[in-house]
Amino acid sequence: MLNRRTETLLLLLLLATFVIASAHVEREHTHEASDNVKNGAKGGNRERATPPHIIMFVIDDLGWNDVSYNGAEFPTPNIDKLANSGIKLNQYYVNRVCSPTRSSLMAGRYAYNMGQDGTVITDGHPYSLPLNHTTLGDKMREAGYSTHAIGKWDLGYYKWAATPTYRGFDTFYGYYNADEDYFTHSCGAAYIDPKTKKHKGMHGVDFRDNKDPALDKNGSYSTHVFTQQAEKLIMNRNTSKPFFLYMAYQAVHGPLEAPQKYIDMCAHIQRMERQIFCAMMMALDEGIGNITTQLHANGMWENTLIVFTTDNGGTNWVGGNNWPLRGNKATMWEGGVRGLGFVAGVGVEQPFVYNGLMHASDWLPTLAKAAGANPAMKQPLDGMDVWNELMTNASSPRTEVLITLDPSRGPTPGKPNAKYIEGTAAIRMENWKLILGKPDCAGDIPFNSTTLSKCPSGWVHPNGVQIPPPANSDHIWLFDLDADPLEKNDVHQEHPDIVQKLRQRIEEFNATHISQVEPPVDPASDPALTGGVWTPWVPDEDEELQ
Repeated sequence: MLNRRTETLLLLLLLATFVIASAHVEREHTHEASDNVKNGAKGGNRERATPPHIIMFVIDDLGWNDVSYNGAEFPTPNIDKLANSGIKLNQYYVNRVCSPTRSSLMAGRYAYNMGQDGTVITDGHPYSLPLNHTTLGDKMREAGYSTHAIGKWDLGYYKWAATPTYRGFDTFYGYYNADEDYFTHSCGAAYIDPKTKKHKGMHGVDFRDNKDPALDKNGSYSTHVFTQQAEKLIMNRNTSKPFFLYMAYQAVHGPLEAPQKYIDMCAHIQRMERQIFCAMMMALDEGIGNITTQLHANGMWENTLIVFTTDNGGTNWVGGNNWPLRGNKATMWEGGVRGLGFVAGVGVEQPFVYNGLMHASDWLPTLAKAAGANPAMKQPLDGMDVWNELMTNASSPRTEVLITLDPSRGPTPGKPNAKYIEGTAAIRMENWKLILGKPDCAGDIPFNSTTLSKCPSGWVHPNGVQIPPPANSDHIWLFDLDADPLEKNDVHQEHPDIVQKLRQRIEEFNATHISQVEPPVDPASDPALTGGVWTPWVPDEDEELQ
């Protein structure tokens, strides 16, 4: 038998063992809980402790070769840092121009299905993103987020109901049109006077703080102004709600304008257009760095999801570049529609390149999933929720992307002064890409090796040297993008069965016969009628403002 002293020592030893084990379990529990808060959705299916803050950067006219992590001849360290820590999207598609991509992003549908495939909603056009569609802002607000939009809207403003603060955003700070001066924040348009049958110009300021004209920023560079507004919102946010910011910079769309100090930083670039474009990127990259610094300073970074996307390919003639991809903004080639994008921040366990198919319309259901929002929408969706696949590097649920479908429309060709739009269509199905008709403006301007055309159909080096495309009189192009991502070898004659399969799929979409809207500029939108400021001019129905 053990004596009392030995029994006491054994009891103390057992008690000490129990305390150590309990402390270990508690440390493990605390560590796991901390990881849940820090990492959010570590892999798509795991529960997140709190909804993530979401910052969505939409960069205007950013080309494939316009960031240094993809080969640009100027540094973009802040963008690179985010991209290199995140998930780079390698097979991600946007529309060839801005409004259609932004419509798809905001409403989760192909632009064709909204009647907006081939048009840009700008200066005095009396239409918008359909008013009966749920927007990304709506879903974020519904999920309990404070919602904010900064920068370019470009989704219509003919009625107040079409503007951001009626489309799901608590605040808006930016401009309604497609482009404007970076310093004066003004832009112009023209219409045909019904009396004189002559063109008449209009011009006005387009800058808003919510619904109010913001006239005190004349002379301030928009990239700086938008960055400062983002920093202000982050610092003064409602801490009881998750934070959603739609950060749609004006940069790097034309006109080519930047403060001189950034131009001086790009003196090593000889081509003038590319040099100023570089300067615009310097200011943009600095702004993104300032915003991420503010997220850190306000304790938000560990639970913030960053989404970064262009709206279409780069514009070579104003300094953008898509090398080595073929083509330009406003064309069907990969340089016009293969989007530069990435996801970074909370939920991303390790960096990788994602090769699954994605489309701009996928952002609405995907971010709704990330935010824990109800997936129900007013409109049917073309977009797919790829959140789990992105976070786990799994195969995309997408096997096809309708890149564009813009049927022929307008008066009969040959009639004097008639406007006729020649149709075009493009679809990607698995590794195959088919282009039918005219790849938009490609071919409008004859190729000239010394003058950079506005819509090159070939390949353009950053220094402006163009490589002309092979001749094709059939107006049919088929590419195997796995074997030929640069679209150098058209194989439509070798694979008539594939052409027929993809053409049939296009015709299935086209069977809906959705009219693509492109109404003329409305003279009633003239800023001269509203104090020199671009302002909604069509009266709203009461129910539209609810």
